[in-house]
Amino acid sequence: MTLSALILAGGRGRRLGNMEKALMNCDGKSVLERTINVLDDIVDEVLVSVRDEEQENEFKAHACGKKMVLDSYSDIGPLAGILEGFKAAKGEYIFVTACDMPFIDPKVVELMFRCAEGHDAAVPLRPDGSMEPLCGVYRVGPMLPLIERSISSGKRFILAPVFELDDVVGVEMGRIRQVDPQLRTFININTFDDMDELNIC
Repeated sequence: MTLSALILAGGRGRRLGNMEKALMNCDGKSVLERTINVLDDIVDEVLVSVRDEEQENEFKAHACGKKMVLDSYSDIGPLAGILEGFKAAKGEYIFVTACDMPFIDPKVVELMFRCAEGHDAAVPLRPDGSMEPLCGVYRVGPMLPLIERSISSGKRFILAPVFELDDVVGVEMGRIRQVDPQLRTFININTFDDMDELNIC
């Protein structure tokens, strides 16, 4: 079975003064390179979603030769990048993550793929029961038309198409802690305080 991964890198980082989060330095590498290196050992292809040609050119040196897909919709948020990634994916299943999550544990990615097999998706569940879509694995076939329908109907939040799937496995944090005890996979960088705390520049 062919497996894919999609890194969403098209955001504008407004809370960080429009800084490109994917290019932040983390242990001597850009966050984008670091994430690609983790995923490369697990999946058959890694795709990078960017918003336009200018960002594509800026990221080329950090994309490790991976295919970059460009948004065909402007200013509608992450669903635009998810749509293009799913269109381009060769795999039956695709792991979706964001470029501001620099500590993804490969064991978590592998767990999510195992949980998704034979289902439409596997998505982590937070303690309050809500879903964390940007560490989920999705079956491309049923998900793609739902993404397109969500965008065309104006439902532009990430979970809109996920809510329409027939067979979603919720993976509780307790199970994920068994392979990532500190849940570092879910750390994301949104503010300068986050950068300082994590020693990222």
